[in-house]
Amino acid sequence: VGINVKCKHSGQCLKPCKDAGMRFGKCMNGKCDCTPK
Repeated sequence: VGINVKCKHSGQCLKPCKDAGMRFGKCMNGKCDCTPK
């Protein structure tokens, strides 16, 4: 699930994905992509 959070590497997406109610995420094309629960 893509969210509108810019990133350079996947570690930057852990907190935004948690805040969005999802488990974890990776950085894809400069934006965070989260895994739903």
